Amino acid sequence: MKKYISLIVAVLAGINLVSGFINNQESASIFGVEMNIWLYRGIWLVIGLVSFLDFYKSTKKS
Repeated sequence: MKKYISLIVAVLAGINLVSGFINNQESASIFGVEMNIWLYRGIWLVIGLVSFLDFYKSTKKS
């Protein structure tokens, strides 16, 4: 079950990352903190990569 949650988080991070490129934004906020759009995209990229790697490792074990 945990591996599927990691996959869902990775997909949501990917969707959020793509929508950040489609919408022409100059800044975004995470938890009420306003930040540069590139930092925002970088955070979502890291979240997506970590979640996907966790899914891949747990799938490989099974």
